[in-house]
Amino acid sequence: MSVILVVDDEQAIRHLLSEVLAKDGHRVETAEDGDAALEKIVPAEFDLVVSDLHMKDVDGISVLRAAKNKNPYTEVLILTGRGTVASAVEAMRLGAYEYLTKPIDLQEFRLKVTQVLEHRAMRLQLESQRRELQMHQSMIARDLKLAAQVQMSLVPRPLQNDRFEVAVRYKPMIGVGGDFSDIFEEGETVTLTMVDVTGHGITAALLVNRMANEIRRLVRENLDPHLVLHQFNDFICDSFAGTGMFLTMFICKFDLAAGALTYAGSAHPAAIIWREQNSKFEKLESQNPIIGFEPAAPERFSQSRTTVAAGDKVLMYTDGIIEAENSHKKPWGLSGMLQCFRAATYAPANHVAETLIKELEQWRQGPLRDDVYLLVAGVK
Repeated sequence: MSVILVVDDEQAIRHLLSEVLAKDGHRVETAEDGDAALEKIVPAEFDLVVSDLHMKDVDGISVLRAAKNKNPYTEVLILTGRGTVASAVEAMRLGAYEYLTKPIDLQEFRLKVTQVLEHRAMRLQLESQRRELQMHQSMIARDLKLAAQVQMSLVPRPLQNDRFEVAVRYKPMIGVGGDFSDIFEEGETVTLTMVDVTGHGITAALLVNRMANEIRRLVRENLDPHLVLHQFNDFICDSFAGTGMFLTMFICKFDLAAGALTYAGSAHPAAIIWREQNSKFEKLESQNPIIGFEPAAPERFSQSRTTVAAGDKVLMYTDGIIEAENSHKKPWGLSGMLQCFRAATYAPANHVAETLIKELEQWRQGPLRDDVYLLVAGVK
Protein backbone atom coordinates (compact mmCIF):
# COMPACT_ATOMS: atom_id res chain seq x y z
CA MET A 1 0.00 0.00 0.00
CA SER A 2 1.28 3.44 -0.94
CA VAL A 3 0.45 6.79 0.63
CA ILE A 4 -0.76 9.26 -2.01
CA LEU A 5 -1.72 12.94 -1.84
CA VAL A 6 -4.19 14.24 -4.44
CA VAL A 7 -4.13 18.01 -4.96
CA ASP A 8 -6.72 19.72 -7.15
CA ASP A 9 -8.94 22.75 -6.74
CA GLU A 10 -11.81 20.92 -8.45
CA GLN A 11 -13.65 18.85 -5.87
CA ALA A 12 -15.09 16.45 -8.42
CA ILE A 13 -11.63 15.52 -9.72
CA ARG A 14 -10.25 15.14 -6.18
CA HIS A 15 -13.10 12.83 -5.25
CA LEU A 16 -12.90 10.77 -8.44
CA LEU A 17 -9.15 10.19 -8.28
CA SER A 18 -9.30 9.46 -4.55
CA GLU A 19 -11.96 6.80 -5.10
CA VAL A 20 -9.96 5.15 -7.88
CA LEU A 21 -6.77 5.09 -5.84
CA ALA A 22 -8.50 3.83 -2.70
CA LYS A 23 -10.08 0.95 -4.64
CA ASP A 24 -6.59 0.01 -5.82
CA GLY A 25 -5.54 -0.36 -2.17
CA HIS A 26 -3.74 2.93 -1.58
CA ARG A 27 -4.11 5.25 1.40
CA VAL A 28 -5.20 8.60 0.02
CA GLU A 29 -5.22 12.14 1.39
CA THR A 30 -6.50 15.18 -0.45
CA ALA A 31 -5.80 18.91 -0.57
CA GLU A 32 -8.16 21.47 -2.12
CA ASP A 33 -5.37 23.81 -3.25
CA GLY A 34 -1.64 24.41 -3.19
CA ASP A 35 -1.62 26.03 0.25
CA ALA A 36 -3.38 23.04 1.79
CA ALA A 37 -0.99 20.70 -0.01
CA LEU A 38 2.06 22.43 1.45
CA GLU A 39 0.59 22.14 4.95
CA LYS A 40 0.24 18.37 4.46
CA ILE A 41 3.58 17.81 2.73
CA VAL A 42 5.73 19.45 5.40
CA PRO A 43 4.91 17.10 8.31
CA ALA A 44 3.97 13.97 6.35
CA GLU A 45 5.66 11.43 4.08
CA PHE A 46 4.03 10.65 0.74
CA ASP A 47 5.07 8.08 -1.80
CA LEU A 48 3.27 9.94 -4.57
CA VAL A 49 1.76 13.40 -5.03
CA VAL A 50 -0.81 13.86 -7.81
CA SER A 51 -1.19 17.60 -8.36
CA ASP A 52 -3.01 19.93 -10.70
CA LEU A 53 -0.58 22.29 -12.39
CA HIS A 54 -2.62 25.50 -12.41
CA MET A 55 -4.14 26.48 -9.09
CA LYS A 56 -4.78 29.81 -7.42
CA ASP A 57 -1.91 31.33 -5.38
CA VAL A 58 0.27 28.21 -4.94
CA ASP A 59 0.55 26.26 -8.19
CA GLY A 60 1.61 22.72 -8.98
CA ILE A 61 5.25 23.72 -9.54
CA SER A 62 5.42 24.94 -5.94
CA VAL A 63 3.83 21.70 -4.75
CA LEU A 64 6.36 19.74 -6.81
CA ARG A 65 9.31 21.63 -5.34
CA ALA A 66 8.01 21.25 -1.80
CA ALA A 67 7.51 17.50 -2.24
CA LYS A 68 10.99 17.00 -3.72
CA ASN A 69 12.63 19.18 -1.06
CA LYS A 70 10.94 17.15 1.66
CA ASN A 71 11.90 13.81 0.13
CA PRO A 72 13.62 13.38 -3.26
CA TYR A 73 12.07 9.91 -3.47
CA THR A 74 8.52 11.27 -3.41
CA GLU A 75 7.23 10.98 -6.95
CA VAL A 76 4.95 13.58 -8.55
CA LEU A 77 2.32 13.26 -11.29
CA ILE A 78 1.17 16.55 -12.83
CA LEU A 79 -2.38 17.13 -14.12
CA THR A 80 -2.80 19.84 -16.73
CA GLY A 81 -5.15 21.20 -19.33
CA ARG A 82 -4.46 20.50 -22.97
CA GLY A 83 -3.33 24.05 -23.62
CA THR A 84 -0.58 24.03 -20.99
CA VAL A 85 1.52 21.02 -22.02
CA ALA A 86 4.68 23.16 -22.25
CA SER A 87 4.31 24.02 -18.56
CA ALA A 88 3.84 20.35 -17.73
CA VAL A 89 7.03 19.47 -19.60
CA GLU A 90 8.85 22.10 -17.54
CA ALA A 91 7.48 20.41 -14.42
CA MET A 92 9.01 17.13 -15.60
CA ARG A 93 12.34 18.89 -16.05
CA LEU A 94 12.10 19.93 -12.40
CA GLY A 95 11.51 16.37 -11.26
CA ALA A 96 7.94 15.34 -12.01
CA TYR A 97 7.66 11.77 -13.24
CA GLU A 98 4.97 12.35 -15.85
CA TYR A 99 2.02 14.58 -16.75
CA LEU A 100 -1.57 13.74 -17.70
CA THR A 101 -3.94 16.03 -19.59
CA LYS A 102 -7.46 16.73 -18.53
CA PRO A 103 -10.03 15.30 -18.85
CA ILE A 104 -8.35 12.36 -17.15
CA ASP A 105 -8.47 8.96 -18.78
CA LEU A 106 -8.87 6.77 -15.69
CA GLN A 107 -7.33 3.69 -17.28
CA GLU A 108 -4.28 5.70 -18.29
CA PHE A 109 -4.21 7.30 -14.82
CA ARG A 110 -4.14 3.93 -13.07
CA LEU A 111 -1.41 2.71 -15.41
CA LYS A 112 0.73 5.81 -14.74
CA VAL A 113 0.27 5.45 -10.99
CA THR A 114 1.42 1.82 -11.17
CA GLN A 115 4.42 2.79 -13.29
CA VAL A 116 5.49 5.69 -11.10
CA LEU A 117 5.24 3.62 -7.91
CA GLU A 118 7.27 0.83 -9.52
CA HIS A 119 9.80 3.46 -10.59
CA ARG A 120 9.97 4.76 -7.03
CA ALA A 121 10.45 1.25 -5.63
CA MET A 122 13.31 0.67 -8.07
CA ARG A 123 14.95 3.97 -7.12
CA LEU A 124 14.72 3.08 -3.44
CA GLN A 125 16.17 -0.37 -4.10
CA LEU A 126 19.06 1.09 -6.09
CA GLU A 127 19.72 3.64 -3.35
CA SER A 128 19.70 0.89 -0.73
CA GLN A 129 22.16 -1.14 -2.81
CA ARG A 130 24.32 1.94 -3.36
CA ARG A 131 24.47 2.63 0.36
CA GLU A 132 25.22 -1.00 1.12
CA LEU A 133 27.96 -1.01 -1.52
CA GLN A 134 29.36 2.23 -0.16
CA MET A 135 29.37 0.77 3.34
CA HIS A 136 31.21 -2.34 2.12
CA GLN A 137 33.66 -0.20 0.14
CA SER A 138 34.36 1.90 3.22
CA MET A 139 34.85 -1.25 5.27
CA ILE A 140 37.18 -2.72 2.63
CA ALA A 141 39.11 0.55 2.45
CA ARG A 142 39.57 0.51 6.24
CA ASP A 143 40.62 -3.13 6.15
CA LEU A 144 43.06 -2.49 3.31
CA LYS A 145 44.56 0.42 5.19
CA LEU A 146 45.02 -1.74 8.28
CA ALA A 147 46.37 -4.61 6.15
CA ALA A 148 48.86 -2.24 4.54
CA GLN A 149 50.02 -1.10 7.98
CA VAL A 150 50.37 -4.71 9.11
CA GLN A 151 52.33 -5.62 6.00
CA MET A 152 54.59 -2.60 6.27
CA SER A 153 55.40 -3.77 9.79
CA LEU A 154 56.90 -6.90 8.18
CA VAL A 155 59.38 -4.84 6.17
CA PRO A 156 62.75 -5.25 7.92
CA ARG A 157 64.69 -2.27 9.16
CA PRO A 158 67.84 -1.35 7.25
CA LEU A 159 71.07 -2.80 8.64
CA GLN A 160 74.13 -0.68 9.22
CA ASN A 161 77.34 -1.61 11.04
CA ASP A 162 81.12 -1.39 10.59
CA ARG A 163 81.27 -4.43 8.30
CA PHE A 164 78.00 -4.54 6.43
CA GLU A 165 74.99 -2.50 5.31
CA VAL A 166 71.59 -3.36 3.86
CA ALA A 167 69.10 -0.89 2.37
CA VAL A 168 65.43 -1.83 1.86
CA ARG A 169 62.80 -0.44 -0.52
CA TYR A 170 59.26 -1.76 -0.90
CA LYS A 171 56.45 -0.44 -3.13
CA PRO A 172 53.33 -2.63 -3.19
CA MET A 173 51.15 -2.38 -6.28
CA ILE A 174 47.88 -1.74 -4.40
CA GLY A 175 48.90 -1.10 -0.79
CA VAL A 176 49.24 -4.79 0.06
CA GLY A 177 51.06 -7.44 -1.92
CA GLY A 178 52.89 -10.71 -2.08
CA ASP A 179 56.53 -9.66 -1.65
CA PHE A 180 58.45 -10.26 1.56
CA SER A 181 62.00 -10.00 2.83
CA ASP A 182 63.90 -10.75 6.00
CA ILE A 183 67.26 -9.59 7.36
CA PHE A 184 68.84 -11.65 10.12
CA GLU A 185 72.18 -10.75 11.68
CA GLU A 186 73.96 -13.09 14.09
CA GLY A 187 77.58 -12.33 14.90
CA GLU A 188 79.59 -12.27 11.65
CA THR A 189 76.74 -13.87 9.69
CA VAL A 190 73.97 -11.99 7.87
CA THR A 191 71.15 -13.81 6.05
CA LEU A 192 68.98 -12.03 3.51
CA THR A 193 65.76 -13.65 2.30
CA MET A 194 63.43 -12.47 -0.46
CA VAL A 195 60.08 -13.98 -1.48
CA ASP A 196 57.63 -13.20 -4.27
CA VAL A 197 54.19 -14.85 -4.06
CA THR A 198 52.39 -15.45 -7.34
CA GLY A 199 49.41 -13.12 -7.73
CA HIS A 200 48.72 -9.78 -6.15
CA GLY A 201 46.58 -8.08 -3.58
CA ILE A 202 44.87 -9.40 -0.49
CA THR A 203 45.22 -13.14 -1.17
CA ALA A 204 48.97 -12.84 -1.71
CA ALA A 205 49.29 -10.55 1.32
CA LEU A 206 47.48 -13.07 3.54
CA LEU A 207 49.92 -15.75 2.46
CA VAL A 208 52.85 -13.45 3.16
CA ASN A 209 51.61 -12.78 6.68
CA ARG A 210 51.14 -16.51 7.29
CA MET A 211 54.56 -17.52 5.98
CA ALA A 212 56.64 -14.72 7.54
CA ASN A 213 56.99 -16.42 10.91
CA GLU A 214 57.90 -19.75 9.30
CA ILE A 215 60.65 -18.17 7.21
CA ARG A 216 62.06 -16.35 10.19
CA ARG A 217 61.97 -19.52 12.27
CA LEU A 218 63.91 -21.52 9.66
CA VAL A 219 66.50 -18.80 9.08
CA ARG A 220 67.09 -18.35 12.78
CA GLU A 221 67.79 -22.05 13.16
CA ASN A 222 70.97 -21.26 11.21
CA LEU A 223 70.15 -23.73 8.44
CA ASP A 224 71.99 -23.63 5.14
CA PRO A 225 70.04 -21.79 2.41
CA HIS A 226 69.15 -24.92 0.44
CA LEU A 227 67.71 -26.57 3.58
CA VAL A 228 65.63 -23.48 4.30
CA LEU A 229 64.17 -23.78 0.80
CA HIS A 230 63.49 -27.49 1.25
CA GLN A 231 61.75 -27.17 4.59
CA PHE A 232 59.83 -24.10 3.52
CA ASN A 233 58.64 -25.90 0.39
CA ASP A 234 57.29 -28.71 2.59
CA PHE A 235 55.54 -26.14 4.79
CA ILE A 236 53.84 -24.46 1.81
CA CYS A 237 52.81 -27.78 0.24
CA ASP A 238 51.32 -28.99 3.52
CA SER A 239 49.63 -25.74 4.56
CA PHE A 240 48.32 -24.50 1.21
CA ALA A 241 47.71 -27.67 -0.80
CA GLY A 242 45.21 -27.13 -3.61
CA THR A 243 45.22 -23.33 -3.43
CA GLY A 244 47.35 -22.84 -6.53
CA MET A 245 49.56 -20.42 -4.62
CA PHE A 246 53.25 -20.66 -5.46
CA LEU A 247 56.21 -18.45 -4.71
CA THR A 248 59.76 -17.75 -5.73
CA MET A 249 62.47 -17.31 -3.14
CA PHE A 250 66.12 -16.34 -2.86
CA ILE A 251 68.47 -16.57 0.13
CA CYS A 252 71.91 -15.02 0.53
CA LYS A 253 73.91 -15.98 3.60
CA PHE A 254 77.01 -13.83 4.18
CA ASP A 255 79.91 -15.07 6.30
CA LEU A 256 81.75 -11.80 6.80
CA ALA A 257 84.60 -13.34 8.76
CA ALA A 258 85.39 -15.76 5.91
CA GLY A 259 84.49 -13.33 3.09
CA ALA A 260 82.02 -15.91 1.73
CA LEU A 261 78.49 -15.84 0.37
CA THR A 262 76.30 -18.94 0.19
CA TYR A 263 73.15 -18.57 -1.87
CA ALA A 264 70.19 -20.59 -3.08
CA GLY A 265 67.20 -19.60 -5.16
CA SER A 266 63.92 -21.18 -6.15
CA ALA A 267 62.79 -19.86 -9.56
CA HIS A 268 63.53 -16.32 -8.35
CA PRO A 269 65.24 -13.66 -10.49
CA ALA A 270 69.01 -13.92 -10.19
CA ALA A 271 70.65 -11.80 -7.52
CA ILE A 272 73.26 -9.40 -8.88
CA ILE A 273 76.69 -8.97 -7.33
CA TRP A 274 78.94 -6.02 -8.16
CA ARG A 275 82.63 -6.86 -7.90
CA GLU A 276 84.49 -3.70 -7.02
CA GLN A 277 87.90 -5.24 -7.73
CA ASN A 278 87.21 -5.79 -11.43
CA SER A 279 84.20 -3.44 -11.82
CA LYS A 280 81.92 -6.14 -13.17
CA PHE A 281 78.48 -7.55 -12.48
CA GLU A 282 77.85 -11.25 -11.89
CA LYS A 283 74.56 -13.09 -11.75
CA LEU A 284 73.78 -15.44 -8.90
CA GLU A 285 71.26 -17.72 -10.59
CA SER A 286 68.47 -19.68 -8.91
CA GLN A 287 69.19 -23.42 -8.88
CA ASN A 288 65.91 -24.86 -7.56
CA PRO A 289 62.22 -25.38 -8.49
CA ILE A 290 59.45 -22.98 -7.54
CA ILE A 291 58.21 -23.24 -3.96
CA GLY A 292 54.85 -24.86 -3.32
CA PHE A 293 54.38 -26.79 -6.56
CA GLU A 294 55.07 -30.23 -5.11
CA PRO A 295 56.93 -31.83 -2.17
CA ALA A 296 60.56 -32.56 -2.96
CA ALA A 297 63.37 -34.47 -1.29
CA PRO A 298 66.22 -32.52 0.32
CA GLU A 299 68.63 -33.55 -2.44
CA ARG A 300 66.43 -31.70 -4.97
CA PHE A 301 67.61 -28.43 -3.44
CA SER A 302 71.13 -27.16 -3.97
CA GLN A 303 73.14 -24.06 -3.11
CA SER A 304 76.26 -22.33 -4.36
CA ARG A 305 79.13 -20.49 -2.74
CA THR A 306 81.19 -17.52 -3.83
CA THR A 307 83.47 -14.92 -2.28
CA VAL A 308 82.74 -11.34 -1.28
CA ALA A 309 85.16 -8.55 -0.53
CA ALA A 310 85.04 -5.00 0.75
CA GLY A 311 83.32 -2.75 -1.79
CA ASP A 312 81.18 -5.53 -3.26
CA LYS A 313 77.43 -5.00 -3.41
CA VAL A 314 74.61 -7.48 -3.84
CA LEU A 315 71.19 -6.59 -5.26
CA MET A 316 68.18 -8.80 -4.54
CA TYR A 317 64.84 -7.85 -6.10
CA THR A 318 61.42 -9.04 -7.20
CA ASP A 319 60.51 -8.96 -10.87
CA GLY A 320 58.09 -6.04 -10.50
CA ILE A 321 61.04 -3.67 -10.84
CA ILE A 322 62.20 -4.98 -14.21
CA GLU A 323 58.66 -5.37 -15.56
CA ALA A 324 57.73 -1.71 -15.02
CA GLU A 325 56.84 -0.15 -18.39
CA ASN A 326 57.30 3.29 -19.91
CA SER A 327 54.79 5.15 -22.09
CA HIS A 328 55.74 2.94 -25.07
CA LYS A 329 55.01 -0.25 -23.08
CA LYS A 330 58.72 -1.03 -22.97
CA PRO A 331 59.81 -2.70 -19.70
CA TRP A 332 62.71 -1.26 -17.74
CA GLY A 333 64.30 -4.67 -17.88
CA LEU A 334 67.46 -6.02 -16.35
CA SER A 335 69.61 -3.85 -18.59
CA GLY A 336 67.88 -0.65 -17.47
CA MET A 337 68.20 -1.60 -13.82
CA LEU A 338 71.88 -2.54 -14.14
CA GLN A 339 72.69 0.63 -16.04
CA CYS A 340 71.25 2.62 -13.16
CA PHE A 341 72.98 0.36 -10.63
CA ARG A 342 76.35 0.80 -12.35
CA ALA A 343 76.15 4.58 -12.05
CA ALA A 344 75.82 4.33 -8.24
CA THR A 345 77.96 1.31 -7.33
CA TYR A 346 80.52 3.33 -5.36
CA ALA A 347 77.86 5.02 -3.23
CA PRO A 348 76.47 3.63 0.06
CA ALA A 349 73.77 0.97 -0.21
CA ASN A 350 71.01 3.35 0.80
CA HIS A 351 71.97 5.75 -1.99
CA VAL A 352 72.00 2.89 -4.51
CA ALA A 353 68.52 1.78 -3.44
CA GLU A 354 67.15 5.31 -3.57
CA THR A 355 68.68 5.89 -7.00
CA LEU A 356 67.11 2.71 -8.36
CA ILE A 357 63.65 3.66 -7.09
CA LYS A 358 63.89 7.23 -8.42
CA GLU A 359 65.03 6.06 -11.85
CA LEU A 360 62.24 3.49 -11.87
CA GLU A 361 59.67 6.20 -11.11
CA GLN A 362 61.01 8.35 -13.93
CA TRP A 363 60.88 5.41 -16.34
CA ARG A 364 57.47 3.97 -15.67
CA GLN A 365 54.13 5.43 -16.79
CA GLY A 366 50.89 4.61 -15.07
CA PRO A 367 50.38 2.26 -12.13
CA LEU A 368 52.77 -0.52 -11.20
CA ARG A 369 52.06 -3.89 -12.81
CA ASP A 370 53.53 -5.77 -9.85
CA ASP A 371 54.94 -5.20 -6.39
CA VAL A 372 58.46 -3.79 -6.24
CA TYR A 373 60.89 -4.95 -3.57
CA LEU A 374 64.64 -4.64 -3.43
CA LEU A 375 67.50 -5.16 -1.00
CA VAL A 376 70.90 -3.62 -1.59
CA ALA A 377 73.67 -5.13 0.54
CA GLY A 378 77.17 -3.71 0.75
CA VAL A 379 80.31 -5.21 2.24
CA LYS A 380 82.55 -2.62 3.87
